[in-house]
Amino acid sequence: MLYPNGIDITTGIDRRKISEQLQRVERRFPRWHEDLNLVVYRHKRTPVIITQHFSETTVTPGIDINLQCVVNGPARFVWERDGIVVSSNTDSRYSIGQTMTADGGVLTHLNISHVRVDDGGRYACRAHHDELVSSHEDRLNVYGPPYIRTLPPVKVQSGQSVELRCPYYGFPIREITWEHRGKEIKSDKTVRYKRSTNDILSTEIFGRKPKLRGKREIATVSNDGVLLVQKASKSENGASFACIVRSPSGEMAKRSFELQVVEAPQLEEIFLASDLQEGQIVQIHCNLKSGDSPVYYSWLKDGKKIPTHLKIVERSLEVFSVLIIKNVSLDHCGTYTCVAANHVAKVNRTVNLYIKVAPKWSEEPQNTSLLLGRNGYVSCSANGYPQPQTHWLKKEVVSDTWRPVLEIAGGGVLSLSNGSLIFDSVALSDAGLYTCHVENGVGEALSKTIWISVNKPVTFDIPSRNVTAKLGQHVALECAAKGDDPIRVMWTRNGKPVNPLTQRVKISEAKTDEGMTSLLELQQTETSDGALYQCKAGNPFGADVYSVYLTILEPPIPPSDLSVDSVRSRSVKLSWRDTHSVAQYFTVQVTNNQRLSWSTARTVNVTRLEEVRHSIDIDDLQPATSYLARVAGGNQADLSSYSTPVRFTTTEEAPSSPPVGVQLEQTDTPGELRARWLPPPADTHNGLILGYRLRAVPQLTGIKESQEANDKIIKTTSLYSKQETVITGLLKGVRYSISIAAFNSAGSGPFSIPLYQDTREGAPEEGPSSVECGGVTSTSLRVSWQPIPPHKQAGALIGYSVLYAAQGRPWVNTSSLVTELRLQGLLKYTNYTVKVAGYSNYGVGPFSFPIVCSTLQDVPDAPAEIKLLSQSTSTLLVSWKKPSQPNGRLLHYTVYCKATAGNDSPQIHRVDAEPDKEPYDETQNLVLKGLYEGRQYDVWVTASTAVGEGPESRHVTNTPSQRVVAGVWSLGGEVRVAVRRPLRLACASLGAPPPRTVWYHNHNIITHHPRFTRNRDDSLLINSIDQSLSGNYTCLAKNLYGSDSVVYTVRVLPLPDPPVIRATPYKDSILVEWDEIKGSNDSNGYSISYNLTWCEEDGPWQESWPAARHFAGTHQHALTGLRCGTRYSLRVTATDSVGTSSPAHLDVSTLGGAPISPTTTDWLWSNATHIYIQLSGWDDGGCAITKWDVEYRLLGSSFWHRADNVASTDLTLGWGYIDTHYQTPIRSMLSYAVGSLVPGSWYQLRVTATNDAGTASTVYTYATKTVDGEEIGPPSDLLDLNMLVIICSSVLLLVCLMAFVCILLVRHRHYSQYRHSIPEEVKSRNESVASHSDHKERYAQAPRIYTSPVHPRKISSKNEMFEISPYAEFALGFRTFDHAENQDLPSRLPSRPRFDTETSFQTRSESDDSDSTSKATVTAVPRRQCRTPHHR
Repeated sequence: MLYPNGIDITTGIDRRKISEQLQRVERRFPRWHEDLNLVVYRHKRTPVIITQHFSETTVTPGIDINLQCVVNGPARFVWERDGIVVSSNTDSRYSIGQTMTADGGVLTHLNISHVRVDDGGRYACRAHHDELVSSHEDRLNVYGPPYIRTLPPVKVQSGQSVELRCPYYGFPIREITWEHRGKEIKSDKTVRYKRSTNDILSTEIFGRKPKLRGKREIATVSNDGVLLVQKASKSENGASFACIVRSPSGEMAKRSFELQVVEAPQLEEIFLASDLQEGQIVQIHCNLKSGDSPVYYSWLKDGKKIPTHLKIVERSLEVFSVLIIKNVSLDHCGTYTCVAANHVAKVNRTVNLYIKVAPKWSEEPQNTSLLLGRNGYVSCSANGYPQPQTHWLKKEVVSDTWRPVLEIAGGGVLSLSNGSLIFDSVALSDAGLYTCHVENGVGEALSKTIWISVNKPVTFDIPSRNVTAKLGQHVALECAAKGDDPIRVMWTRNGKPVNPLTQRVKISEAKTDEGMTSLLELQQTETSDGALYQCKAGNPFGADVYSVYLTILEPPIPPSDLSVDSVRSRSVKLSWRDTHSVAQYFTVQVTNNQRLSWSTARTVNVTRLEEVRHSIDIDDLQPATSYLARVAGGNQADLSSYSTPVRFTTTEEAPSSPPVGVQLEQTDTPGELRARWLPPPADTHNGLILGYRLRAVPQLTGIKESQEANDKIIKTTSLYSKQETVITGLLKGVRYSISIAAFNSAGSGPFSIPLYQDTREGAPEEGPSSVECGGVTSTSLRVSWQPIPPHKQAGALIGYSVLYAAQGRPWVNTSSLVTELRLQGLLKYTNYTVKVAGYSNYGVGPFSFPIVCSTLQDVPDAPAEIKLLSQSTSTLLVSWKKPSQPNGRLLHYTVYCKATAGNDSPQIHRVDAEPDKEPYDETQNLVLKGLYEGRQYDVWVTASTAVGEGPESRHVTNTPSQRVVAGVWSLGGEVRVAVRRPLRLACASLGAPPPRTVWYHNHNIITHHPRFTRNRDDSLLINSIDQSLSGNYTCLAKNLYGSDSVVYTVRVLPLPDPPVIRATPYKDSILVEWDEIKGSNDSNGYSISYNLTWCEEDGPWQESWPAARHFAGTHQHALTGLRCGTRYSLRVTATDSVGTSSPAHLDVSTLGGAPISPTTTDWLWSNATHIYIQLSGWDDGGCAITKWDVEYRLLGSSFWHRADNVASTDLTLGWGYIDTHYQTPIRSMLSYAVGSLVPGSWYQLRVTATNDAGTASTVYTYATKTVDGEEIGPPSDLLDLNMLVIICSSVLLLVCLMAFVCILLVRHRHYSQYRHSIPEEVKSRNESVASHSDHKERYAQAPRIYTSPVHPRKISSKNEMFEISPYAEFALGFRTFDHAENQDLPSRLPSRPRFDTETSFQTRSESDDSDSTSKATVTAVPRRQCRTPHHR
């Protein structure tokens, strides 16, 4: 059995072994593997698929069109139109191209510009890849008349079917038809033959019906106009088919196409002799059996074109072709194929040409030497036919017999089909005699015996090793080389030969059974001896290298830049920079700063890693304790010196023990307990004890602990002395459990064991709840409430006190032993304010929230006043006033009219009540008509509510008369009006003739006055009335027959006085209190309510409670949730039935002030690249610091840089307690780290702390340490930029001063010469002028120049200026006159900022560019006025 490449596998060798050996051969002998041709190559063709393509498109002429196709891989594209290839040469308007797509495909496109009608047709894109073809076809329709292109004759192979598409263009097309020999081919013919459809019965012949062949159909037409010619025969050669295309408008195009039927060629079998020998003449004949001409012949050898070097001659005629080989050889062997083709088909015949050739050596084997452990091969190959077979044999030493190599060597040796013998890894056993035997059954076999020897090259068991030695020790480096002699050894150091003649170097060699050993010895090693030593050994068969990495250990360099990365309460993270020394580990020592003894310090060893910085977390430290830490590097040699120690302080931790010695006792005040205790043990403080938290829990059943538990924060006054406080705000007469815990800035510690103590009894803690009130009758109310909870009764409750009052009336107090009470003897239909409180032997508790309820309605009283006037001979006008006690909502009035002398029933008139009347204008009237002149009538009026009709009014009588005396039917009386309100007094009169009216004020006639206005209805309007306009107002009406008048007594009620307010500020709240106002309007203060508004600085005004809650009796209010250390404005107004008072104003500030910065740099420390700021050194001024800003710059620079905090801030705060009177400040950050600084440099840091009350800005000068952790010296003042500016300015000023003195001396010398040359009289005049000049100089030196006038000088006019002498030579320079400035400056600035409850601040400014080591600035928040509300 043969593989396709001729490998013989009949020997039974395992295929898997051969495959593994082939893979090894391929890896080690790639060149030989190409020649072996052992891998069967399977060509896998990826199919060509068109993934995207164009579709049928209809366009109008003149536009541009783009047709695209996309295939899934590389391909060659051809575009066709109606079967004819188109390209850019077809028309200049055609453009064809292709591009790569993102997914690895290929896109081809056909662009046609300015499309014409003749561009229409069926387009196809065909993708060719090797022999694979994929295509897509679709039409491009262009509007236009139909037309058919010409096509060459269609050739088809005989017996094959063919489809013809009409190559038309134009659009639209109605139909496509085909004709043959003048007859239309119908589209419904789908079979080639059919039987006759006549009804004549066929006769039987010999008992069988003869088969009648139907009419033969040449072609059929499909529905889409495609002509199908099935199995064309030779008889149909030259047939003509016509295509007809019609448009909907009737236009037609027609063209004929010729069908040519061609017979395919057929070839006879090719025969060759089977006993061909090398050197003979061979002819291979290929004869044509049938087929239409012309026929074309071609020949192939092994599927390819025949090479020219074979010198094969080809002779061809019309009916045959022959190959002539004159001297056949082994190269001519193979498969020959004769290919014959005409226009319709291509056929071939194949014949194998083989000749027998005896084997001949192509590569004769030779004696070979192989290297031990290496790869090796021996060639043995021969040519011949059939292919010669090669066999390798080896002679066994023991049995002295020849055996196949594969049986002896096993898997380490491989015999290939080309004769090569491959050794995978040469062993000593591979040496011996080998025979290569070659045969193919033709002639004599070839055989050759060779000797294969195995030599041992130099090798080392291990390629390298590391050797470590201490400085000054003796080191011996051994090099053991294995291999055949002769072996040569050479030592190198870092690639350079080692000189054995030096004093400290000694090299010795010794032979061994396996090779040679060389020894390199170094005496008293030095640091420079650490290097790479290589022992290079070789023999004629190979060489190898043995490497020794020698490391000389010496004490390492101390680590640098030891820094504290993060500090916690019981751990610290230290890091340092590795100095790239020979340290193998690091030793860290930490000791308490108080003991400062390194001998008892805690030591931790850290293994060195391949990192620039090393870090370690040290645990089990004590909270709030100062420590020192240092680090040293060590190795096998010794320990380096320690680095400069760094100082750090662990953060605080919540106390770990509760207070001790807790004692409780009652106080004289109910609801209070006095507690005394001692601080926790000193070793459990874990920081600075800031205060204590007291928890008081009432021992009540059915009440959750959190509902009534009291927490109180007590700020400590002494760390170790006894503490004492009074716990207030407790329930009275209740047993409490008291436990106390200490806290510091880190949190709260454990609570002490609870102690129990009762509070003293007292008045009830709170008022009753769910107070309800409802009317029972018109004079009684029913009040009910829920009892006070037992734990709020503060002892034995006796009963309840009920306060009630009508509006404007005094409070009435009554009591009840139960939770319900009926109030009797009340005013009818009146609103009452009711509140309830419990009381005991210790007093009355707080009242409940007031509620308002009303008594029920009743029948009203009689109208307060009635008046009857004669209006005419048949009418009377009656007027009346509203009842003084309506006792409900008045519905209507009933007017009764009856003749005095008669006994008839009275006439009844019903008049609806007018509810919108002003209190002082409550007069209603009715005209009684149909009366008799001269008869006296009696009239009275009643009022009615929903309950019923009230009593009768006073009876009045009058008689209708022709003489109508002047009368005023408006009814006067007392009128109360609020100050600054308008008042209208009515004066409705009647009479005939109409009367004239006159108004009097306190018997004085009212004429023209800006405050009085007479209306057309004779009423008097008083604008913005005040106390001066109170008194009696009389309206007098008078005509010819008499007069009448109405009198009003006007009383002006003043607005209430503004209340007197007081404020008690706390840290985040203000308690506002005001005194009760006694009203002056007969209200006794019981109808006065209050309104409190407040604002923060320039913020808007805010209401403390809604307007609907303006109840009386509210005299204090707590404003909570305020900002610390902030100024607030308060306003309180009082409102009664008259109006609202002017506001009482008060400015008050919550407790607290701006932060206070430390004046020294004790709270700063640094390393090489960071400066750390301990923020606990800043006093928050009583208000928690909300923001930190840190800026820095190099000393001498003028540009500040904002610093980000690189310190860890993930600190867990264990508590946060808020009390009304005190809140302990908790800082969210304990340190601020400024990073990325230059080592060993001086910096200026500006630290700004901000809280609600203000800011504090401080400039510090501090230096980073060097890389080695050392501190640098003080900064040089000469290098300071500010100092340089001062020095330069001083030098420049000195130069100017000297120049000025020189000029004066020169001028003085010149002036002296000039004086001696002038006359005496001129000299005397000049002396006078000089005397005046001296006076001016003395005046200039006198203290007379101020930025503002001196107080002792009297200024006659406000606009008067100082008179300036015309000889004055001093400069005023923007001085302001007649305005007092800087007159009362303080003699010195305060030493430090301070604050009080009003947050009054004294500020101290700061210069940003100053050079002092520590400067502080406290900026207070300025007070700004609140914005005025819209409706105030």
